Amino acid sequence: MRDLEDVVRACQNHLTNHKICNMTKITEFRRNKLSKHRRARGFTLVEILIVLALIGIVAGLAMSNLGEIFGGGKVKAAQTWVNSTGEAYVNSYFALVGDYPKSLGDLRTPPNGVPPFVKRAADLQDPWGKEYIYQYPGARNTGSFDLSTTGPDGTVIGNWDGGN
Repeated sequence: MRDLEDVVRACQNHLTNHKICNMTKITEFRRNKLSKHRRARGFTLVEILIVLALIGIVAGLAMSNLGEIFGGGKVKAAQTWVNSTGEAYVNSYFALVGDYPKSLGDLRTPPNGVPPFVKRAADLQDPWGKEYIYQYPGARNTGSFDLSTTGPDGTVIGNWDGGN
């Protein structure tokens, strides 16, 4: 009977060791699976680069539309200059000198000790960097003068259009 008890104990020990061994293997497997799963939660370099490329494309499209939006501001600035600022310079010159200037350059160097109306040549350029066009006597404003410029699309902006 003693032998039978030893055999039963040996079998129980074997089963217990086998269960412990299997439990250890299952625990290790779960740890490995979890650590792989944790690593899989991050983003790969390729995914990050794709997102950055998409952001760049969207930003580029937005910037091209902003150029169109602000381009209208340049046209408005040119209209304001030819219809008010430029006319004020020329009319002030006429009031102080007694005659209209021969060119817009005369606004920088008026005769008879009159102080200059414009100090910088850039003040006589349109928003696109071209010189404003001055004509006296005016072809469109007879008895007065014409001030104009041409926009990038070829549209003529002049002081005869009433600021439209």
